[in-house]
Amino acid sequence: MKTWNTIRRCLYILIAISMITGISEFKTSELNTWITQILSIFTSLVLIYIIMPSREKSLLKTIYFNLTGRKAFIFKVKYNQHKNIRYDDSSVKMNRETFYQQSNNYSKKIEQMKMQKNSLEETIDSMTAYKQKLSQQVNEINKVYQDLNYLKNEKSNILKEIDDLKQKQANLKDKASSHQYTEFLQYQAKNRLKEIDGFDGYQFENITCQLLKKLGFQDVKLTKGSSDYGIDVLAKNGETTYGFQCKLYSSPVGIKAVQEVSSGIEYYKCKKAIVISNSYFTPHAISASKELNVDLWNRDKLLDLLTEIIE
Repeated sequence: MKTWNTIRRCLYILIAISMITGISEFKTSELNTWITQILSIFTSLVLIYIIMPSREKSLLKTIYFNLTGRKAFIFKVKYNQHKNIRYDDSSVKMNRETFYQQSNNYSKKIEQMKMQKNSLEETIDSMTAYKQKLSQQVNEINKVYQDLNYLKNEKSNILKEIDDLKQKQANLKDKASSHQYTEFLQYQAKNRLKEIDGFDGYQFENITCQLLKKLGFQDVKLTKGSSDYGIDVLAKNGETTYGFQCKLYSSPVGIKAVQEVSSGIEYYKCKKAIVISNSYFTPHAISASKELNVDLWNRDKLLDLLTEIIE
């Protein structure tokens, strides 16, 4: 096939040279020679067309019809297929196997990435919930902090009020320690004592109970009337129990009252006996009180106590 193509190309060259030689001799030749040369050129063209391959003939036809305006043809080149050439697809098979292997690896990686994505989404959801919980706790802490600041302000206000009250108390003490204020309290106490002088015995016992309560005594109570065994009022101050005999007299109180209260504390199991009166005590009563360990609250003592409790 290659030899035939080589021969055909050589013939093309020889015919072309003959045609060029004939054309160059047209000017110097006679008419008969021209005709001979034209026939020779035509014969050469025919030979060229005859030995020309069919696909090249088709190309010439297409060019001719296109130039003359006839039906246009599209020249198609048909390539020769060589049956002796075989395609080795072993490399393609290997690439295909590699491709599937890599594809599987990529698929596994994609699945792993999806699992990681789902895990991250769960973690994000968990962290979001934890963030909301922290935000709620922060709000609660801020509220507690605000309450704490409010309490601190309240404490500062209370401390300020306490300082003001202490100052007022100090002022009152200064005022109370003044001579004029003391005289005023004594004046009121003396008036109260004059009122007591007009009471009866039962009223005096009641006023004694009120006096003891204001002085800080506890469990203050009256005993039973005529069978009181020399004790009219029972009271308690701390761990010490007291028995009081109340004597509303216009004259000094005698020794009998001291003896009665001394015997009465044994009956009521009191630790201390006291005789209280709006009057004074006789010398015998004072001597007996020292021997029997009985306290005597006379008119002066009662006046001091009334001055202490006056508001």
